[in-house]
Amino acid sequence: MLLSTAYVKAQGFVVDGQCMQNPDCEADSTTFRDTLSTAIAWQWSFGEGGATDTRRIAQHSYMAPGAYNVTLVRTIRGGAQQTVSQVVQIGELPPAFQEWKTDTTICPGDTLILDPYPQGAPEGARYVWYPKGDTTQTLNVDSSGCYSVEVILPNGCKIQDRINVKICMEPSNQEGAKWFFGGNAGLDFSNSPPTPITDGKLNTPEGTSSIANSKGQLLFYSDGITVWNKNGDVMPCFAPGNCAPLKGSPNSTQSVLIVPQPTCKGCEYLFNVFTTSDINGEKLLTVSVVDMRRNNGLGAIVEQNTTLQQPTTERIVSARNDRDSTYWVISHDYGTNKFRIFHATTGGLVESSAPEIGLAHDSLGKAEGYMKFSSPDTTTGQRRLAVIVPGPPRNYVDLFFFNDSTGTLTHDKTVDLGPAPPVAYGIEFSPSGEKMYISFTGENGTNSYLKQYDLTLPDSLLTETAIIIDSSATRKFGALQFAPDGKIYMAIEGSDYLAVIGEPEGNSLTGVDYERDGVNLGGKKSQLGLPNMVQDFTQESSGPGFEADGFCTNEPTNFTASPICDPIEDSYQWDFLGDGSFTAPSKETKATYTYTKPGTYMVRMRATNKCKDTTVIQEVTIYETPPQISLGADKDTCGAYVPLDMKVEAEVYAWIHRGRVVGRQKTYRAVATGRYIAVAFNGPQGECFSADTIEITLRRPPAFTIGPDTTLCRDSSIVLRVQSDRWIEYNWSTGEKTREVTIGQPGTYIITVKDRNDCFNADTIQVGELPSPILNLAPENVICLPDGQSVILDANGQGPLSYLWPASGDTTRTITVDKEGQYIVRATNKEGCVTEQVTEVIDKCEPRFFIPDAFTPDGEGHNEILEIFGAYYTNFSIRIYNRWGEVIYATTNLEARWDGTYKGLKVQPGAYPYVLSFESLYYPERAPIVKRGSVMVIR
Repeated sequence: MLLSTAYVKAQGFVVDGQCMQNPDCEADSTTFRDTLSTAIAWQWSFGEGGATDTRRIAQHSYMAPGAYNVTLVRTIRGGAQQTVSQVVQIGELPPAFQEWKTDTTICPGDTLILDPYPQGAPEGARYVWYPKGDTTQTLNVDSSGCYSVEVILPNGCKIQDRINVKICMEPSNQEGAKWFFGGNAGLDFSNSPPTPITDGKLNTPEGTSSIANSKGQLLFYSDGITVWNKNGDVMPCFAPGNCAPLKGSPNSTQSVLIVPQPTCKGCEYLFNVFTTSDINGEKLLTVSVVDMRRNNGLGAIVEQNTTLQQPTTERIVSARNDRDSTYWVISHDYGTNKFRIFHATTGGLVESSAPEIGLAHDSLGKAEGYMKFSSPDTTTGQRRLAVIVPGPPRNYVDLFFFNDSTGTLTHDKTVDLGPAPPVAYGIEFSPSGEKMYISFTGENGTNSYLKQYDLTLPDSLLTETAIIIDSSATRKFGALQFAPDGKIYMAIEGSDYLAVIGEPEGNSLTGVDYERDGVNLGGKKSQLGLPNMVQDFTQESSGPGFEADGFCTNEPTNFTASPICDPIEDSYQWDFLGDGSFTAPSKETKATYTYTKPGTYMVRMRATNKCKDTTVIQEVTIYETPPQISLGADKDTCGAYVPLDMKVEAEVYAWIHRGRVVGRQKTYRAVATGRYIAVAFNGPQGECFSADTIEITLRRPPAFTIGPDTTLCRDSSIVLRVQSDRWIEYNWSTGEKTREVTIGQPGTYIITVKDRNDCFNADTIQVGELPSPILNLAPENVICLPDGQSVILDANGQGPLSYLWPASGDTTRTITVDKEGQYIVRATNKEGCVTEQVTEVIDKCEPRFFIPDAFTPDGEGHNEILEIFGAYYTNFSIRIYNRWGEVIYATTNLEARWDGTYKGLKVQPGAYPYVLSFESLYYPERAPIVKRGSVMVIR
């Protein structure tokens, strides 16, 4: 040791971790700590190159073992300096593990022997295995999980590494399988469908969090105040007597979040437990640490309530960066627009940045509501971050992009969700990130709502096209949470159920397969909250199966098999038609088949390895590829347009010009020069298509118009005529090819014309229809001129009309005539339409007869015969009878006369009945007329 200038022996420093740096764990280092409390400044020199440090607690990583002279120059209060030196012996690390794998899979019932040094271990090495603390060099493993071993040399230097062991076909990646929430409610997603957990100890209105291991076995859960282990017991602190409640709150939206703390090449046995307090309270963001190696694997709290930020909102989220197995944690300050981005790496938990973007959370209401990550893009590692910023006065959702690799947060857009109440609360993304679901909690007489927003649409349509999935005037809708079964669950305050969105990617109310009473909670009650988890822990796990791509006839359909239990090698056989005809076994995971007919096929994939033989069956729907389109040769023409026709049948059509869709029918009129692409699509995504391209050079023809739109009166016609003489060919849409056409019906009429230079043009005219007057003039009227009769002619029009009788000039609805002939009436309505009707006035008299009541055939020369008078008749007959019914006189000639005799003898005086029959001369269609009577013979 060196003495200070005051010749007082200087106090030394403490060295921890006297081992060379582990090249696989850059965060490992040797730590130097000055123990002199009066020191205010430090200058360290580590004796390796020019390495220095100026902190009280300094760190340096030695690249090689050996003795190093470390010097500290400290400045104490008052300005005096002291220099102390110490030789530090840096030990050598254990050698790297031999033939060590990071991940492996074994068959059920097999035993795997783990050994870090199968070819010979270093002298005096000690071993500590996780998770049970075994101290042997080898460990026999027959169950799945993470296993790590730490090797310690006699010099105290150590290294560790881990291996993830999977059991073939055993579900994995189930860290989010156990949910605890609400009033002692819970769900177990390691079962399908999820089953209720009814022995949970947690009872809280809002935020919770839970964590399981990769096999879905519960580790612990919390409401942000208490931590319960897998047995439901309150988790103790590692330092007894120093355990206080965590700083979360029952009324904090995301009160607690459990996030693993990565270790360098060791299993995840440390967990950061983040808490946010009620926004009406301390507004604290804190972190505590749970070590699952303690308490015989039940865990213990080893660090408590370290404040990370104040004031903070009630929001906190986490996502895993799969590229380096680290975790990002994001919170938001209260009163500003500042985020806090923390990074949990093997070196510890650090605040990496604090970007100020988006809306300010500067009121108590704005500090509530959920914040959520979407799934990452598998290529870029970029994912969405959504923050609910509730009102009043208005609700918003702030959308951002976050990069898993860099931790960079960028603002995308702010969406106005409408007035509050109802208050926006929960939010969740579909697996693709294209659909966003938001719950609104009803207050002050407003309904609760669950809405879906399509993020693929333009911003202007985002809220206009939102689909209302559910609404309620009596229930309060709460948190939304994606689950390992691929569904989204919604909390409903006081309900015995969670609501379920069965198909989150659906595009309609029925397509999302929503059920309000979706999953029963086994007698327990939901409240507003659902578990807050690392976003990646609740993603749907994949199992053996296959994916298909390409669903069109006469084009390859590509199939990709998922391994049964990677990395064990599989062989695959395919039955593409579902008829039992399997292909030969192959190690290739990819296969191709070309279907020639559309339809739905039950495709079978048989996968076999040393552990398992399984067959997976999936429906594959193949759609007809439209026939090849042929638009013909490129065209150079003069005209207003070029008619184009795909001439194929398809579900969807598209004409593309200059990068834009300009038509969606089978035919199209190209009105501009350029390249036109015709595409005919089949299939739900339009992936089955045929296309053709045509280049059109269109020279402009002379101007042409058929005239303005016009009208015609009903039951009339108009003439359409091409006025200009420059045109020599005419082609009407009616099929006529004349210069003019007579149109008798309303509609759209198109004419294409050609001039002497082969230039075409066209015009369209709309012909509308006006109502014509309606007349009911009788077609015929009858008059008997000899009688001096007259008749009233009634036009009988409907509605207000003006009339004209051209023959007489009368303008009344009715006229009286006394002559036979044709009479015309014209009626005009307010639209100016004219209707004309004609009636025929005909001279027709009714038949008539006169028969005397008596006559006197007595020879005196007066009234000696029976005189019968008739007119306007035909087919006359008369019969006269005696008292015994005998016919004593009959004739069909009106000119014949009865003289009162029968068979030459005079009949006795008296009454004689007669029957007279005749037909009408002018109305021959009538039945014969019969008259009966009697005539008196007087002598």
